Amino acid sequence: MFSRRQVVTLTALTRNILQSCRSRQSTCASDFPSQTHRSVPRTLLEYSRLQSAVPSQPSNPKLLRVAIIGQPNVGKSTLVNQLMRWKVCAVSSKVHTTRHNARAIFVNGETQIVILDTPGIVDLDHGRKHHLEATMIVDPEHALLNADLVAVMVDASDHWRRHTLDEETLRLLEYNAQLTSVLIVNKVDLLRSKRQVLEFTHSLTGGVVGGVAANREKIVKKRLSPEELFARAEEKLRTETANLQTEALDGMNVQKQQSQNEHKNCWRNFSRVFMISALNDDGVSDIRNFFLQSAKPSEWMYPFEIVTDQNPHELATLIVREKVLNHLPRDVPYNLSVRVAGWDLDSAGVLHIVLEIIGKSTRHVKHILGDGGTTIKAVAAESRQDLAATFRSDVSLKLVVKTDTSAKTGA
Repeated sequence: MFSRRQVVTLTALTRNILQSCRSRQSTCASDFPSQTHRSVPRTLLEYSRLQSAVPSQPSNPKLLRVAIIGQPNVGKSTLVNQLMRWKVCAVSSKVHTTRHNARAIFVNGETQIVILDTPGIVDLDHGRKHHLEATMIVDPEHALLNADLVAVMVDASDHWRRHTLDEETLRLLEYNAQLTSVLIVNKVDLLRSKRQVLEFTHSLTGGVVGGVAANREKIVKKRLSPEELFARAEEKLRTETANLQTEALDGMNVQKQQSQNEHKNCWRNFSRVFMISALNDDGVSDIRNFFLQSAKPSEWMYPFEIVTDQNPHELATLIVREKVLNHLPRDVPYNLSVRVAGWDLDSAGVLHIVLEIIGKSTRHVKHILGDGGTTIKAVAAESRQDLAATFRSDVSLKLVVKTDTSAKTGA
């Protein structure tokens, strides 16, 4: 038993230790905030305060900066949301939902993972033809400038593009060959024959994963479950080696030239291959664990509380735009813009948001309103639900649909 004087002395000593930790901007593990302290700011003032704050550092901080790249609509934003367990990126079945780089910050213990969601990779000609914003063309390349690891994502259900990497992706990989790179094959749940994964993964990697040459696995008659297939495929790609030690030097040079011609649309430097269904959250935990294991000792970039670098107004407009993309046909949603008209957080913690959806013509306005207001009501209801989940707050949402010359209240 301690005497009262000893208890007072120990208490004072503990207080001094904690103050010393704080003075070094280093947070003791026992004092580090729980995940409940993390949030998306609900006002621009709160956002500005967090963005300008100096990050408190845990005792042994680790950091990994990941850039996720790939062609439009392969599922990059869906994967980011699943990795975060938090909706911080807009998702739609239509192309060009993501228009610029966005950072999501995942924290586990003393490790911080900064994930960069990027627009779908397009070339300059495509951007000019479709009048895309400059950020949609240059942001994927910019994302790699400050990344430690690049994850290339492909759509397993895309029959036309799943066997080869496009020229822009290969160019980015070649210019950033010093970065660790991994291949993420998404939407494998949509394949009728799971054995197809082996074939096009071999094509994408040139038969090399983790610096190890692999042979194509022969199609076997035995039916395998998806889990068995994926585990077997990755194991084969990583561990099967070809015996190259007996080849003559000149023979190796010839083989190298042939290999370069044969594998010009693949990347032979992937360290890992992941086969997932981001929408169903299958295989996502493997990627999350790999990122955590790949983090290196380094100070955190962001305060613990920050979940994304997007400001609250931007998040709200992106979420509503996502719903507009999902509900409207063809080119209509691309001719609409969304902007904040009102924003208030009341004393009860309810977030009151007014957004304007502006169409270029009355035809666009009619589309967004729908028969009897059905479309705008559906957009409002779905947007309100996602906004509440993102801000983790009660939300009151009002949408106003208008053109340049007229305004109509929608929901």
